Amino acid sequence: MLKNYSIKDLEHLSGIKAHTLRVWEQRYDIIVPKRTKTNIRLYSDSDLKKLLNISALIHKGWRISRVAKLSENQMNNAVEDLAVTQNHSPSQIARLIQATIDLNEPLFTEILEESIKNVGENETFTKVVGGFIYQLGVMWQTNTIGVAHEHFASNLIKQKLYTALDRLPAKKASIDFPGFLIYLPESEMHEIGLLYIHYVLKLNGQAVVYLGQSVPLDFIKPLFNGEKKWKGIVSIWTTTPDYDSRDSYLHELTNELDGVPAYLTGYGAQNWEPKINLSEIYISPDVKSLTEKLISVIS
Repeated sequence: MLKNYSIKDLEHLSGIKAHTLRVWEQRYDIIVPKRTKTNIRLYSDSDLKKLLNISALIHKGWRISRVAKLSENQMNNAVEDLAVTQNHSPSQIARLIQATIDLNEPLFTEILEESIKNVGENETFTKVVGGFIYQLGVMWQTNTIGVAHEHFASNLIKQKLYTALDRLPAKKASIDFPGFLIYLPESEMHEIGLLYIHYVLKLNGQAVVYLGQSVPLDFIKPLFNGEKKWKGIVSIWTTTPDYDSRDSYLHELTNELDGVPAYLTGYGAQNWEPKINLSEIYISPDVKSLTEKLISVIS
């Protein structure tokens, strides 16, 4: 991508604290950043990819003193070995991020297909794809990837999710077997997280009505007509509703729900205390947390 990253960007993407990164730079010369005239560290794509490899190896239990002695090729080979032969999900996620940065579709597809071959589709989607979607969201929100790279990765993942969803049995939501209604608000097009939630719910035997992208609120209201066939409504707010209209949107939505719980996440739902204090509204910081919440509800 030929982008400069701050040390905070690297912290978000690798999970390694900025203080630790500074110590490693001084002690091991693991990464040598460029510096601005005001002495601010700047890191390149190659620095990010190297640190993702380091993070994957550290997650596997390697000591930094051992990792620091590896050449770049040795580090790449070690991470690839973990990903391919040991199905180590942090290593697989690190390689998916590298493939995204390089816009490398053959590698991206190979990583997913290799994982599906070794551990099966369900584990690949719940561990590898789920973790990657979380990291992709972090990269998008911190502006460490651009629109092209986000679309590249999202479209490849969506292709896989559509195929996987087709293989899972569909169940009808009814009064006797309540299900989940999931949708994105009007003008909201970031669908990958919602598709993943759809997959997890369906995988866990739930009835799901998936409305998809850009659904006007007026289209939602008739679906809550007094029939008790909904276990919950799920939505992801990224750009819609906007900051100023979140409370009014939520008020209008909850007026129709008649006690049905609403599960929300997304950038647009962060750092927000709704003026409507209802016990049946659950706001999660990210798709990963929301998925865990939903699994706890249906377990």
